Amino acid sequence: MSTSVALLVGLGLLLANGAFVAAEFALLAARRSKIEALAEEGSKAAGHALAGLREISLMLAGAQLGITMASLGLGATAEPALHAGLDAVLAGTAIPRPITAVASLVIALGVTIFLHMVVGEMAPKSWAISHPERSALLIARPFRWFVRLLRPFIRFLNGLSNVLVRAAGVEPQDEVAQVHAPADLVLLLEESARRGRIDVDEQALLTRAIDLSGLDAEAAMVPRPDVVAIAADASVDEIERVASASGRSRLPVHSGDLDDVVGVLHVKDVLAIDPDDRDRLNAGQLAGPAMLTPESRPVEELMLDMRSRRQHIALVVDEFGSVTGLVALEDLLEELIGAFEDETDRRRSLRRRADGAVMVPGSLRPDELATHLDIRLPEGDWETVAGYVIARLGRLPEVGDAVDGEECRLEITRMDGHRVLEVAVRPAS
Repeated sequence: MSTSVALLVGLGLLLANGAFVAAEFALLAARRSKIEALAEEGSKAAGHALAGLREISLMLAGAQLGITMASLGLGATAEPALHAGLDAVLAGTAIPRPITAVASLVIALGVTIFLHMVVGEMAPKSWAISHPERSALLIARPFRWFVRLLRPFIRFLNGLSNVLVRAAGVEPQDEVAQVHAPADLVLLLEESARRGRIDVDEQALLTRAIDLSGLDAEAAMVPRPDVVAIAADASVDEIERVASASGRSRLPVHSGDLDDVVGVLHVKDVLAIDPDDRDRLNAGQLAGPAMLTPESRPVEELMLDMRSRRQHIALVVDEFGSVTGLVALEDLLEELIGAFEDETDRRRSLRRRADGAVMVPGSLRPDELATHLDIRLPEGDWETVAGYVIARLGRLPEVGDAVDGEECRLEITRMDGHRVLEVAVRPAS
């Protein structure tokens, strides 16, 4: 083979090496959702790319085989041809022959390695990572033809590699994992906001929506002691007094206690009563149907239930059939878009004392504590800050009791009977 022909073959192998490298990184970097969308629109190139993504292990094995073959061919043709050409040029100079022989070999080897690394490896890798979908579409068809041609041999090599992988205790995968845990999605949103792809407000809203999916009705409810309700035989005047004192526009109506719920009363129905009927009507007669939900109901499903049934509050029931609290639609919206003041506000305001301690309600959830103060409590079987303190104490608490966590010190400062109303939080020193 003449030197010029060998150099042309070497150039072709160099380009082929770059194509295989680009195909490898395009398969790993391309977003499957985009490729699927293009395939649904009728793009044949996207169809080939999608087929490759569905057997990623085999395609990567084909890319590695192609890179190896091109690299070996490049070393067998281009380097000797370049060496021979340089040696012939340097032989006609006054430089001693031993020096020209070594110099031509070193230069030929250096140029071949340089071109192989830059043109055959780094440049196509950078291009594929920068334009993953575009590179996948351009290379998918010829690359799949190559894999189809050598499929038996590639399958054999891939099978041997899978045996070694399984021997190491790892199960090989034919497709790249496309699913993400909620924590992964939060990190993706943070990165997107940092790079300016989405607004900070959009990131906050989407992050809250993801966090919302981990809550249930029990976590989002107003506990039973804080629920403002009214007896079924209460007069219109009494309804107005309770509504005015509590600021609630919707009141659960019961016959004796909350475990015997009659319905839910809206204050606007009281305002619409004819003056002549005020004395003969009571809360039970004005109440509409009450919505009940189990403690374990996920809040995103509960929101859909409340919307479909046009209910703004739902009473939460435990496994024994007792009412344990109340969920207001406003509370669920606050979880999604942030807190705002309204008549059903849970009054979970935080205040800072002169000594630096932050006073928080005992009913504050651990995730809310992390959001407001960047203090995280350990995972455990508790729904509130008070629940964590009680679990650590191992008994009913008293004012002045305190526990030390990894990130903070929690001290009981106010109680109502056996119920913790307020906790002082100090960061760990």
